[in-house]
Amino acid sequence: MQLTRLRLTDFRCFEALEINPGPGVNVITGDNASGKTSLLEALYILGRGQSFRHATARPAVREGQTAFTVHGLIRSGEQRSRQLAVQRDRRGMHYRCDGNPSTTRLDLVNAFPLQLIDPNLHRLLEQGPRYRRHFLDWGVFHVEQAFFPAWHRYRRALRQRNRALKARWAKKDVIAWDAELVHNAEIVDACRRAYIEDIRRYMPAQAERLLGEATIAIDYEPGWRHDEGFGAALAAGLDQDQRMGFTQRGPHRADLRISVAETTARDWVSRGQQKVLTAALLIVQARLLHLRRGVQPILLVDDLAAELGPQYRDGLAAEIAALGGQCFVTFLEAALVPAALTPRRLFHVEQGRVTAHGDDAC
Repeated sequence: MQLTRLRLTDFRCFEALEINPGPGVNVITGDNASGKTSLLEALYILGRGQSFRHATARPAVREGQTAFTVHGLIRSGEQRSRQLAVQRDRRGMHYRCDGNPSTTRLDLVNAFPLQLIDPNLHRLLEQGPRYRRHFLDWGVFHVEQAFFPAWHRYRRALRQRNRALKARWAKKDVIAWDAELVHNAEIVDACRRAYIEDIRRYMPAQAERLLGEATIAIDYEPGWRHDEGFGAALAAGLDQDQRMGFTQRGPHRADLRISVAETTARDWVSRGQQKVLTAALLIVQARLLHLRRGVQPILLVDDLAAELGPQYRDGLAAEIAALGGQCFVTFLEAALVPAALTPRRLFHVEQGRVTAHGDDAC
């Protein structure tokens, strides 16, 4: 997978920009607030259909304008190039894949898989389970074909059941959705468990290389007591669900518990080490996608040097380079780039303008 062209219109500080990234390592340098992270944000929007900086992409519209456009040309293996486009205007977000107006956000995720390593990476370990579910389900979505249809059906049935609970409908009208919930929850759970086994298989060696510690435990909590079955869990919790007005058990409440040397990761390691550990999880995800589907996701790395000493910074740089795929990494200046990340292209950002250097720079 390779992005060969990125074009922006009225995005953040960029009135109009076109760059041609190279294969392998692309380094982006510039002062703070120069627009380095904005370039990564544009790439993220192209592959995820949403921003990683705000709940909505609206702040990314350049000041004084009403819309932005992000356009990318991607190439995957020997297949023909594909054109992706995302526009944000007053009516909301609009997606295009090869000009198709029916493109959904999930179509973008499937067409342009990417991973983000940024200074807020520690949230996966420190904050609520939704961050860990997001990490888990990104990987499952890409490698377990049965997952998304079942997850979609489960969430649709869950909305109906919750509507019935909130409206205080009779029990028979609430439990009418239970069979659909149970059937799809079992598929979702099986896909997640299979994927976590793959993560467990590769994570110790990855953590050993980056942290010097291979005793990594990843415990999966499905969202209910698995020994009693989901159907039994729904029945046992019905009275409480009716009091609370929503379904309290199920895959939508799943979580991961990550431990290092038998201690919860967020208590065992420093903020910098948390960043490295989480980066290791994302690198393992990228490797699994390549192994299982032959797809090399794009890696976005914002401010690699932040909160990392030379040992961790160099080790992480070496692992990123070893992936062999295309990546975009930001630094304040080129002198901070570790030797392992010798760039094929270097882009310097200053006052809404980008200067390119490197092989075939343009």
